[in-house]
Amino acid sequence: MDSTALAKYPAPEKKSTPWIGSLISLLAYLLVASLFVRDMKVAAILLFILLLHELGHYLAMRQYRYHETGIFFIPLLGAFVSGSKRTISQQESATIILAGPLPGILLGIILLLIYPFVTNDSSTAAVLNWAGVALVLLNGFNLLPVYPLDGGQLLNRVFLDEESTLSRIFVALSALLLTWLAFRIKFYALLLFPLLLLWRSRKDRTLKKIEEKIEAAGINIDIDYEELPDEDYWKIRAILIELHPRFAFVNASTQAYDNKEESVQAMVASLLQRKLIMDLSLSKKIMIATLWMAALVFTVLFGMLQWGR
Repeated sequence: MDSTALAKYPAPEKKSTPWIGSLISLLAYLLVASLFVRDMKVAAILLFILLLHELGHYLAMRQYRYHETGIFFIPLLGAFVSGSKRTISQQESATIILAGPLPGILLGIILLLIYPFVTNDSSTAAVLNWAGVALVLLNGFNLLPVYPLDGGQLLNRVFLDEESTLSRIFVALSALLLTWLAFRIKFYALLLFPLLLLWRSRKDRTLKKIEEKIEAAGINIDIDYEELPDEDYWKIRAILIELHPRFAFVNASTQAYDNKEESVQAMVASLLQRKLIMDLSLSKKIMIATLWMAALVFTVLFGMLQWGR
């Protein structure tokens, strides 16, 4: 490295929880929902189900000490929980994924069992019954093996190698299925998911080329950002400028930070390899698969029963 080169760009302080972004996304979600859902009881129940589902994911991530965790809402489509952690395990991932739908299904069953005993008012009973059915069906729907639903994420993370060709085929098939469904039911907002999956696929191909060049340069990226040598920071930065279209116009000088240096630093930090601990034995995978399939089959049978009424 040039002896006059600057030290690597300092990492920003970690945010505890991005509540402002979460609140803004919630307000946007409520604004759009108010244009399409006229019944406030229905809107309130759906929002409660969504919050309960995402809160399950959120609390599980907090339990496993994820950083910068937050709940973000997508108008018309739902919500998701984001967070970061360098060392994760398959078991943690399975727990986090299932912590969303399973509590909702269980609460729905409990509500359907007890509501006849807690009210004699027919209108209240109807609302509680509808809420119980919605809890079971919406959370159970999320267990379908279609990416990016929880079932698809569980299949991809625990039972498929995320980096494998089989995983890429699975994600592509999920995108095609969601595209067909969007046109079939004329709910075109659903097309956002296939578009995001297409964007992710292109992004992954770019990152793969970058990672291959970093590896060929002999740079160790199996470390934390704080441990990354200044020299390696500038080497990775040069590779990003060469191969990543987002950074094509960043100043290549090592003697001054570019006005996009914060974004460059974030990308360099993201390239440092996340450690996935393969800690699920065959017996544990069978247990997880059994629980997943049992909940999914129950939901299907429950839905058929409701349809027959």
